[in-house]
Amino acid sequence: MPEPSEMPAHYGDLDSARNTWTEMLQSAVSERTHPFKKPVLATIDLEGKPKARIVILRGLDLETRSIRLHTDARSAKIDEIGRNPDVMLAFYDPVKEIQIQVSGIASVHQSDVYAEVAWKGAAPSSRRAYLAEIKPGTNLSAPASGLPADVEGKIPSEERLAGARSNFAAIQVVFEQVEWLFLSPNGNRRARFEWQPDRWVGTWLAP
Repeated sequence: MPEPSEMPAHYGDLDSARNTWTEMLQSAVSERTHPFKKPVLATIDLEGKPKARIVILRGLDLETRSIRLHTDARSAKIDEIGRNPDVMLAFYDPVKEIQIQVSGIASVHQSDVYAEVAWKGAAPSSRRAYLAEIKPGTNLSAPASGLPADVEGKIPSEERLAGARSNFAAIQVVFEQVEWLFLSPNGNRRARFEWQPDRWVGTWLAP
C-alpha cells in the first residue's frame, strides 16, 4: 500500500481536486479514447422512472459551465428533457479511479445557431447516424442499423448528409454542481463543488 505522501495533490487539496476534474473534461473533448469521452446521461422518463444511457462528450465551455451533446431529435430523451430538464452526467476514469457526477439543466436545440454550429462541426461519420429512417427505440423484427442501404458502411457525401439535418439535435447542459470521488487504498476522498456568483466553492464530503 502506498504511503500517504505518495498520494496525488488532490487527495488532500480541494483546489487540486477541482483542477483535476476540469482538466479531465477538457482533455476528453479532443481525445477520442479519453475515459471521460463517454459519460452516462441520466434523465427522468415520462412515467417518472430513471433512464440512463452512454453519450459522447462533444463540447465544453468552462466559462459558461456548459457541456454539449448530440442526439437524434426523435429520441426519447428529447421529450424527457422537455418534461424535466434536470439531468446528471456521470464520468469515470478506471485508471485514475476518479468519478465525477455533473448536475445541470439541459436544453434541446434543433433549428437555432447553437444546433447549426454543432452540426457543421460534427464529422461526416457522426452525421451519417441521423440518416436513419426510423426513430431510435422502434421495434424491429431483425437486427438492423436503420440506415438507408446506400450509406451502410460508407461515408456519405455532403449533399446526401443534408437530408439528415432535420433529425439532428444538440443538447446543452449548464451545470452548477459537480461531485468528485477519488478511490484509494489509503481511504477514499469525496467533495462537492458548487458554483457561487463567480467561482467554484468546494466542500469535503464523507465518501
